[in-house]
Amino acid sequence: SEKMLEKAREKTKDLSISYIQMPIEDIDFKKSEFDVVISSLAFHYIKPFEEVAKKVCSFLKPGGTFLFSVEHPIFTSRNEQDWYYDNDGHPMHWPINHYQEEGIRHTSFLTEDVIKYHRTISTYMNDLIRTGFTINAVKEPMPSDEMLESIPEMVHETRRPMFLIILAEKN
Repeated sequence: SEKMLEKAREKTKDLSISYIQMPIEDIDFKKSEFDVVISSLAFHYIKPFEEVAKKVCSFLKPGGTFLFSVEHPIFTSRNEQDWYYDNDGHPMHWPINHYQEEGIRHTSFLTEDVIKYHRTISTYMNDLIRTGFTINAVKEPMPSDEMLESIPEMVHETRRPMFLIILAEKN
């Protein structure tokens, strides 16, 4: 978004950085142009992950790194992305349903009717392998001790992963 790019420009005065506003699906760069491609929490908002992975692979130099995070697939499996609560309003468990049924999910995040695309962990990994990557690491991070101490509600985030992080290397 333009607001995000404005914030990035404010925080980084490096003239060698180019900021481009466009859909991820439309990116187009020279082959083998980059050493590293990083994406944070974006791919669950786009339908064609495998197509984007192919493009990223072509943009990377051999041995280049692709590091990305997405909302964890157990988080995106349902339209309702929330805990089940007991009668006193305490979170009981995180429901998972229709995990194997990939596709569109309509949910709310900062606004009504946000469209996300649910895919399984194996789809993310197999799409990467098919498009020319070797997977070097997969992480399902948990809150740090500092977060747990400063934000008491974060204790519930130790009960299920919110994010999936994958580190891959171009073959």
